[in-house]
Amino acid sequence: MKKRFKGVVLFLVLVMLVSLTACSGGAAEEPAVEEPAEGEEPAVEAPEEVPSVALVLNGPINDMGWNASAYAGLNLIEANYGAEVSFSESIAQSDMEEVFRSYATMGYDLIFGHGSQFTDAITVVAADYPESMFVLINGNAPAAPNLACVQVADEQQGFLMGAFAALMTETGTVGVIGGAEIPPITNAVKGFEAGAAYADPEIEVLSSMTGSFEDVNAAKETALAFIDQGADYVAAIANQAGLGSIEACEDRGVYAIGANQDQFDVAPSAVVVSVLKEVPIAFDFAYKTFMEGNLTPETFRLGVKEGVVFFSSYHDFEDFVPQEVKDRMAEIEAELAAGSITILD
Repeated sequence: MKKRFKGVVLFLVLVMLVSLTACSGGAAEEPAVEEPAEGEEPAVEAPEEVPSVALVLNGPINDMGWNASAYAGLNLIEANYGAEVSFSESIAQSDMEEVFRSYATMGYDLIFGHGSQFTDAITVVAADYPESMFVLINGNAPAAPNLACVQVADEQQGFLMGAFAALMTETGTVGVIGGAEIPPITNAVKGFEAGAAYADPEIEVLSSMTGSFEDVNAAKETALAFIDQGADYVAAIANQAGLGSIEACEDRGVYAIGANQDQFDVAPSAVVVSVLKEVPIAFDFAYKTFMEGNLTPETFRLGVKEGVVFFSSYHDFEDFVPQEVKDRMAEIEAELAAGSITILD
């Protein structure tokens, strides 16, 4: 765990101010407080100082995927706003509540849980620390007054991946692999299936969930099985485990579609394109909204329209991908941004 402890200078200044007030011989007049109207939520006040930020991850920051993108978001906040930041990586389910509680006890202003698997722990801790604001990335609707959700439209990411695979395949068979069976991943897999069918109603989609974000071998074996069944484009939405699927594609001479981050460098001969989730934008959105006093206990959903989901460069495959495919994918992106495509019921 990486920690940066707050100094005591502010505390000493406050003690001095209290002492001076006590010796002034008069009681300070209490400022008038405007009560909210009946049934109205109290206004969320913007912080007067640069808020400090803590991030809790269930995987490593070097997974070339979901957790790495969150770490990039934390670094973006530090660079753009000068915030004090801290993070904890590869936190097991049994330790989540303790880690959140530690950060809240240290007085961090904004505490992120990166993934829906943090829902239970962050909800419990948020109730005990009302002075900290908690943000659940890709979690369910919050219940606490100091807990907000920022969701990435995973189904849009999957939709773009599936549509591209369907437009590019020569065998008529493509594959998609999901990791842990949590809503963001299952939604992305459903999105892949829907996108492939949208681009080509006759396409055959092979899909499977490995149940893990860490089991690289399981993803590789699943990808190899898909390839044996004729898949010539395979995508994996499985964080670190997805690297196994890319390895399988590289070994067998078929094509991979990267996820979350630009994964071209993982296998330059196999990764034609990646569909990115620019998670740092979601982090910046949450932090800026918090500083403005507008981070309320609700769910904020970001996708293609907000620039959070988009295509990477085609890199060495620029000439390989036909112009008509590029044009069709641009049309589909525009349709998603306009909200004219319904993916999930």
